[in-house]
Amino acid sequence: MQQRPYTHFGDPAGMTYGVQLLLVLNIAAALIDWLIFPLKPLFELHANWWTHFGVWELVTYQFLHQGVRHILFNMLALFFIGPEVERGIGTHRFFILYFLSGILGGLGWSLLSPPWHSCVGASGAVFGVLGAFAALYPDRELYVWGILPVKAWLLVVILGAYELLNVLGGPGGVVANAAHLGGALAGVAYTIIISRPDIMRKIRSSLAPRKKPPVSRSEIDRILDKAAQHGMHSLTPAERATLKRAGRQ
Repeated sequence: MQQRPYTHFGDPAGMTYGVQLLLVLNIAAALIDWLIFPLKPLFELHANWWTHFGVWELVTYQFLHQGVRHILFNMLALFFIGPEVERGIGTHRFFILYFLSGILGGLGWSLLSPPWHSCVGASGAVFGVLGAFAALYPDRELYVWGILPVKAWLLVVILGAYELLNVLGGPGGVVANAAHLGGALAGVAYTIIISRPDIMRKIRSSLAPRKKPPVSRSEIDRILDKAAQHGMHSLTPAERATLKRAGRQ
């Protein structure tokens, strides 16, 4: 079967596998939660999740929503910008981006919120996808409210500043601004790292254990001469370590 060509931004003909799967999972979870069995008490993110070892909540909260409006806005954003990002970085990395943004956004929210608060929604993950879009296509225009064209990088900066101001204002209200901000930052950072191999090489080299240069023959001879003249007890700890390293070489 031949895949239909991608025609224009947001066209269902260009829908990707990862976005389709996430849309289905989110909608299915919402319908189960609202119509069949309440999932929120078990799977929402509690600000004190570590006290009851609820690490799974950092993932499961992303598939629950408060109401139709909540899930509608998140899924519309995922529908329109998700396929472009998935095509840009690949499905495997797209899933990592999505869940990493949601997890880090939820983690940031939980650290800043009172212990009795709880959180649901895919907003942190979706903000990560938006941040990734801005990192991949900074000059692409997105239409706010369907009429106002704004470059992707500028839109993310404006939204990030708005979320930051709300985070600094405290945890009041029902919007998890810290999750939005954390997700967006995670999406931008992850996309820049994977799209710049030189950055990854620098990170790997900084984390890799540094190998010491080989011991020179003249240094070995000096230490051995000292030991022969004055005994092994005359060697300093550094000189003993040098002899051991030379033996391993």
